[in-house]
Amino acid sequence: MYDMFNREIASHKVVVKLVNSLPDYLNHTKENNQNLLTEIARLSKLYLLTESDTNHIRRLQSELSSLDDVVLEAIEDSSERKQAYSVLQENLETIQKRVKEIEDEQLVLSEKLAKIEKDDANARQKVNIYINKLHTIKRYMEKRNLPGIPRSFLTVFFTASDNTEALLAELEQYRVNIESVNRMLEILTNDMNELENETYRIVENATLTEQLLQYSNRYRSFDEGVQTAFNRALEIFENDFDYQASFEEISQALDVVEPGVTNRFVTSYEKTRENIRF
Repeated sequence: MYDMFNREIASHKVVVKLVNSLPDYLNHTKENNQNLLTEIARLSKLYLLTESDTNHIRRLQSELSSLDDVVLEAIEDSSERKQAYSVLQENLETIQKRVKEIEDEQLVLSEKLAKIEKDDANARQKVNIYINKLHTIKRYMEKRNLPGIPRSFLTVFFTASDNTEALLAELEQYRVNIESVNRMLEILTNDMNELENETYRIVENATLTEQLLQYSNRYRSFDEGVQTAFNRALEIFENDFDYQASFEEISQALDVVEPGVTNRFVTSYEKTRENIRF
């Protein structure tokens, strides 16, 4: 009996604190939810939002209204001593825990909504950067004065160009689908990385091939293997525009007569390579 009495005294102190703090905490959470509803209404005029987020906020609104009634009832019970304080404490702490969980859910939703406009701004900035990169890469390739542009480059270039146009079109929609924008931006970013790497690879192979073809002159007059490789590499270079195959053809022949010569040229090229200036 004595232990029960002490437990009820301790519970009474907790109940008093919860009765004083919980209504304000609940009102704060309800205000947060109303702000979320206002924000999602504003964003829905600009973006195609998922129904799940809207429904989630509305479910929280409904639950908060129900909790409001439960809290009022618990406060009434405490003032009229309809229940033991230990029971009231348990009920109020359960409500407090759930309100905290709702607040955490609201925070996640708020951050998700805030991210929409950030993602939009990021996509618009990135697509402008990529447009500039496409023009710069095009000029960079034109300055190389190659006999022709490899199909591999054209495929990657026009894929990146088409995906840039598609992203621009999505961003110009009356209501932007930000999930689509993010997916398209990720694809385009990969395209641009691939295009930049392909550009460097083609220019490196073409430049090294030209250097090795010129270097092979010291062996062509007396080495049939080098002469044959020279003819084949030159044909591939000028007619097929397959600069990697051309490079491999002449480099293999030269490495036979002068081991390590290709690595020497590659190392020298890497030290002096002209970067694309975006």
